[in-house]
Amino acid sequence: MRRVRIESVGVSPPRRGFFRWGALKHTVEAGKRCLAASKYRPADVRVLVNAGVHRDGHVCEPAIACYVQHALDINVDFHGRRTLSFDLLNGSVGLLSAAHVVSAQMLAGEAAVGMVVAGEANSDRRPDAESTFPASGAAMLLDLSPTAGAGFGAFAFDTREERADLYTAVVSLKEPRGKLLIRRRAELEEAWLEGASSAAAEALERDGLTPADLDLVVPAQISPAFLSRLPTALGVAKERVADYTATLPDTLTTSFVLALDRARTEGALPPGKRALLLAFGSGVTVGAATYRS
Repeated sequence: MRRVRIESVGVSPPRRGFFRWGALKHTVEAGKRCLAASKYRPADVRVLVNAGVHRDGHVCEPAIACYVQHALDINVDFHGRRTLSFDLLNGSVGLLSAAHVVSAQMLAGEAAVGMVVAGEANSDRRPDAESTFPASGAAMLLDLSPTAGAGFGAFAFDTREERADLYTAVVSLKEPRGKLLIRRRAELEEAWLEGASSAAAEALERDGLTPADLDLVVPAQISPAFLSRLPTALGVAKERVADYTATLPDTLTTSFVLALDRARTEGALPPGKRALLLAFGSGVTVGAATYRS
C-alpha cells in the first residue's frame, strides 16, 4: 500500500529583536521556505490546510488558509487549476490532524500534493503573564511516496474530555481588542503522559510495530522535565527521544515540526529510519503518528 510522505519542511523559528512577527507572517515565511526546499511549484499544491490556533488580532474568520494561499501564490487566479484551502483547529495537535486529513485525501486520489501550515503568536500588546509563548511558523509539503514503505504509517489520537479543564485558552473581551488567557493546571503533563502512552500504543499496533522498532521519537518540546518522563511512558530508551529544549522552546502547534526539522537537519532521520511523531494539546488530546523516513 502506498504511503504519504513529508516531501519538504519549512520552519520560521522564534525571532530575537525588537520587531515582532505575527502568526500570519510566520506561517507565510514557513510556507515559502517549504516550497523553496521542494521539487514542486506552488501551482502543484491542490489542498492547503492551516492549523494555527492563536491568530493576529484574535480574528475568527475568514479562513487564514485563504490568506496563506494568496501570499504563496497558490492557484489564486484559477488558471486551469484549483486549490482547496481551509482551516482545521484541534489545539496544538492541529498540524498532526491536518497531516492525517490531507493524507487521507491523497490516498483516496483526491489530490497528489498537499501542504499543511501553522503559525502561532500572541498579538496582545501587553500579554498576560501566563499566556506568553515564542511566535513561530511551520509547514510540511506532502506527496505520495515514491519509495515503498516510506512515509506516514498510522495515526492515533487520544482525547480525555473529562480532563479538558486542565488546559484552557480563551480570548477575554473585557478589553477592547481582546486578551488571550491560557491556563495550564499542574496535572496537565501527567494527563499528557497517559495520553501519549495510549496514542503511541495504538499507532504502533496499527502499523505492526513495537516500541523497540522505533529509532527516534520526535515530540513537541514541552519542557525538559516532561521529555525526561516521556521514555518511561512510551517504553523506549531515553536516547531515542529527540530533546532540543535547550535551544528550542515549546511553540505550541508548530513545536513537533520544528523538532522534526532539527532532527532531519542534524541527520538523525536518514532513509529507512522509523520515527514516532507526538503532539500535545487541549482537549486533553495527544496525537501520534508513525513515520518511516
